[in-house]
Amino acid sequence: MRAHGYKTRFIKYISAGCALTAASLIATSAIAQIKSEHSRLESSGCATRALSDAGAQCYTLYTEENHDHPNGTTIEVPVAVLPSDSQGQERSQKTPAFFFTGGPGASMLAAPELIRQYRKDVGARPLVVFDYRGMNHSQPALKCPDYANVSTYHDIIFSPAISGSLSTTERMRSIADAVQRCYQKLEAEGSDISQYNSYTIAQDVEAIREGLGYDSINVYGRSTGGGTALQYMRYYPEHVRSAVLVSPWYTNLRNRAPIDEFYTAKQKYTDILGLCVRQNEQCQHTVPAWFLAIERARRALDSKPYVKTLKAGTNDEETHYFDGVAFLHTLYITLPSMYEDLPRVVSEVQEGDYGSLDEFFRIDTFKPETEAPSYALGYFLANTCNDMGANRPTKADSRAMLEREPALLGFEQPWVCAWWGTDGAVPKENSQRFESDTPVLSIHGQMDPCCGIRWGQHLAESFENIQVVELQGHGHTPDSECGTTMMQGFLRDPNAPVDDSCKKNNPLEAWKL
Repeated sequence: MRAHGYKTRFIKYISAGCALTAASLIATSAIAQIKSEHSRLESSGCATRALSDAGAQCYTLYTEENHDHPNGTTIEVPVAVLPSDSQGQERSQKTPAFFFTGGPGASMLAAPELIRQYRKDVGARPLVVFDYRGMNHSQPALKCPDYANVSTYHDIIFSPAISGSLSTTERMRSIADAVQRCYQKLEAEGSDISQYNSYTIAQDVEAIREGLGYDSINVYGRSTGGGTALQYMRYYPEHVRSAVLVSPWYTNLRNRAPIDEFYTAKQKYTDILGLCVRQNEQCQHTVPAWFLAIERARRALDSKPYVKTLKAGTNDEETHYFDGVAFLHTLYITLPSMYEDLPRVVSEVQEGDYGSLDEFFRIDTFKPETEAPSYALGYFLANTCNDMGANRPTKADSRAMLEREPALLGFEQPWVCAWWGTDGAVPKENSQRFESDTPVLSIHGQMDPCCGIRWGQHLAESFENIQVVELQGHGHTPDSECGTTMMQGFLRDPNAPVDDSCKKNNPLEAWKL
């Protein structure tokens, strides 16, 4: 076997009676401590054709569903080591990067273009990829495909949960009922649902690191994967050389009351209008009251919703209603691809001109049947809700928040966790901040209403060795030569200042006024 920087005799099964070497002992850090006798890593076929085609060395992790209280119930997690493009001794000496996918739970194992991009990002070092427990290529996979029919997150623009009604109660019920059905389905299938969370994933990753024989790793997380990577760093800091985070969604911010996070993110829309006013004199004439423009456009659509009747089959039709809730939902999803048009859209809507709303609401993308092929949607809900632990909202909490702010229906999903059937089995510290001196590079897109630079600035309050960079004109989890160059430079020397001189290389689009 060709060496990739890990022990060539990688298949480990450490029984309770075996003596552990000093190298394999894990220092007790925070709370988690892997019990190696309950985990083993075995060589296996690759989970996807994309991994095989990429030349990956593939494995399966067999480990306890419940690490803290093992009961013999085993789960399987697919793992792949992708060698770097560098050759020989240089490659073998590089500390690997472990990739933490976002979503939560968007599998990239079958996506050749993502595999190529992430290998490029980490440069001359191995890249270790895996699905989390509960995801599509793991066993068991927590699948609830019917949830795609009501999710405002996976159906991107059109969801009956939003456009099928103008009633907050009906919209809420359609989503809540689907969440409840998903939980009941997974419970009937026999999974201990509380065990599917970032705390247990951190323990799985530690078992993978041990099995591959790496003393230390670089963690690389995108979107919610940034939060999961940080959870590994929380519990196993002694094994993390550095962390690269792209548009990260940190647990201790996303688990706060959704209404608080919604208003913080919503400020991005007004910031974009303010940017237009600063850069273009005509913009001041287009949206003279730009501080109020978003709310006025929303109010106009609440007073007179935009209504479309669309074909839903050979002979069927559906009527869709686009009000202020749908407006803010669509803006949240599509802002990076239309920010230059925002001043014109809000101006026209305020004046009762709905001529551009077919394009704004992406009417031509309507599909009666929805799906999210890269997701096991039961895992999506499990991770979202279980990471909250005891911080999970009650039904009364969510109903009250939706009564005060109906636009939460089209925002991120944590309010739905009131209808999830259990708290996740996580330590109470799981949603708290923690301090670290590990070198971190946090990259954000300027036009990202979800996870912009404020998330990196928040982390900087407790991370003393973090570098935060905003890429002009980019949205969520940007892929760019600038970002790749910064990541490669940072991974070569995490303690050196990154060269961020390219961060404004992407020109802003011309304002459409």
